[in-house]
Amino acid sequence: MVGIHSVHRRMAELTLKARAIGGYHMLSPLEKRELEHCLKVNFDLVSNLDSLKSVAFVAYTTGDAEWHQELCAKIEQIEAKLI
Repeated sequence: MVGIHSVHRRMAELTLKARAIGGYHMLSPLEKRELEHCLKVNFDLVSNLDSLKSVAFVAYTTGDAEWHQELCAKIEQIEAKLI
């Protein structure tokens, strides 16, 4: 099962509305702020996961199994919240 985080769902809803009304510039000020918030949350999620995955790769390549497992557990915890 592929889950969709609520932030991604809301970005999709706002994009659908923007397409229907002629573009993002036609969204209300509140909707524009909401979209900006969603983009920030998305950036934070992606940035955090990318950082953890990069460090987990370092742990794996250096043979530090305990550190690697700790990082993988953190990654799985974050990804579970995305569903």
